[in-house]
Amino acid sequence: MLLVRQGRAYYSLLPLVLVIGGMLLLVCVLPLWRLFARALDVSALTWLVQNGQARRALQHSAIISTTVACLASVIALALTLLFEKTTLPQRQVFRVALFMPLTIPPQILTLAWLSWAGPAGLLQRALRNMLELEGRLWSLYNPRGIVLLLVIFSVPVAYLVIVSGLRNVSTSLEEAAQSEGANLWQVWRFITIPIILPNIAAGFILSFLAALGNFGIQALLGIPARFITLPTLIYRRVTSFTAGGANFDQAAALALLMAVPALITLGVQRWLLQRRGGRALETTLEPPARYDMGRWQWVFLPLCWFGLLFISIGPLVALFMTSIQPAFGVRLSWQTVSLEHYQFILTELDAFGRALPNSLILAGLASLIAAVTALILGYWLGKLRPRLALGIQLLLELPYALPGLVFGLALILVWLRSPLPGVNLYGTVYVLLFAYIGHYLAFALQPLQAAWGQLDSSLEEAAALDGAGLLQRFTYILGPLLAPALSVAGLLVFLNAFSELSLSALLASSNSETLGWLVFNLEQAGYSNEAAALSIILLTVLALLTLVVAGLRAFAKRRLS
Repeated sequence: MLLVRQGRAYYSLLPLVLVIGGMLLLVCVLPLWRLFARALDVSALTWLVQNGQARRALQHSAIISTTVACLASVIALALTLLFEKTTLPQRQVFRVALFMPLTIPPQILTLAWLSWAGPAGLLQRALRNMLELEGRLWSLYNPRGIVLLLVIFSVPVAYLVIVSGLRNVSTSLEEAAQSEGANLWQVWRFITIPIILPNIAAGFILSFLAALGNFGIQALLGIPARFITLPTLIYRRVTSFTAGGANFDQAAALALLMAVPALITLGVQRWLLQRRGGRALETTLEPPARYDMGRWQWVFLPLCWFGLLFISIGPLVALFMTSIQPAFGVRLSWQTVSLEHYQFILTELDAFGRALPNSLILAGLASLIAAVTALILGYWLGKLRPRLALGIQLLLELPYALPGLVFGLALILVWLRSPLPGVNLYGTVYVLLFAYIGHYLAFALQPLQAAWGQLDSSLEEAAALDGAGLLQRFTYILGPLLAPALSVAGLLVFLNAFSELSLSALLASSNSETLGWLVFNLEQAGYSNEAAALSIILLTVLALLTLVVAGLRAFAKRRLS
């Protein structure tokens, strides 16, 4: 009888399943199919092999991404040792500062560093005045500047992966080595690093992909220097005034060079997870052993504070100072402080009047639709056969694994000639909504799948035995328990979509501007002070949203525990 009731309940939700399936077809399956079909065009592949500009872009991207991955992995490994395995004072403060670049959109991070260490930045002006020098001391508009900012952006990613592996290392192994007289370096070199080597490799790969697909940093620093990479060349091919079928085919072929590493990484990641699923890791509930730094803490503590001030605080302070300067590079004093740039953004810039509601509505709708869809998909994936569920999940993760610029191009290829008769979304805000849903759906699915896995299935079974249908179980039992996780998923999508650039760079138009796209275009047009003012407004909103997400995550953990 219970099976009959459940079958009827599932059948009653068939229309909802069909709607979700149709949406996934439009935002996931069809864009990926069109992208790979256009990329594999013979003429486009021939152009890719023969064109010197394409070869230089590939070479530049490969060198920069590999350099960034190497540096980010080594730095993250050193910081993991310092913050997780020693008694360094105030290490929690340094961890928070380490993750700050992940919460700042790449285009704003670049503007902050230009205000801090650019040709007319606060740091360069201070050094020139102190050393009585003239002219530019260094420049960020070159490959070295791109590498610097990409490393700052990628180190937290590698750090998170390495730390996750370190916490699965049993402290008994390290204690046994210490009892034999091994010091910190010997334990770390011969025991800890070999165990977490797969995590170090994963951190390297993720750093490589983060650097390869980052558009904001490479565009703002590379385009003025005429230093082309794969993201900037794709952007130029698509936005060219003479863009046509050949240009889009060539851009798709370039995108394929960025998509293949992401697809390989996704496959390897799934393979490793399957292998680990059958093996039990030796873990411990004891806190990790920490080594007393002794007098060395007075060496590393000032270095960490210097890094915090130089890398995290200095650029943000410089960005704010740029936003209240009358002109970029003018010496700031009480007499020159001005709020005219904020006034221009809030009251005079017509594009801001369109970009603000566009970003709020698009991010809000995308977060709501993605969270609700992920809630239902998380439930159904748990009921399906493992292989079928894995295949569907891989399909959902592909748009998120691809760089935003590549997925944006895929949507252009779909909606340039609409697959739905009488429906034309290209050049409208609706194509951005599809882009946000498709790109961030897998992002919303992660916390909800984890929440579904922590729920006791007996609650649903008991309700079903009492005659409650599936909709009733969702409304009165499952929904309230999963509400915190649902809120977290929605806010995570909103937080990323509200200020994103990679998708908007290709899909936004004169009537569908977004805030992230507007920051980028203000800087490209030479309005650095106005771009800084808009960036400060965006960062303030993002900081408040981040606090809300952190609070909801903590509440969700307590609710589900």
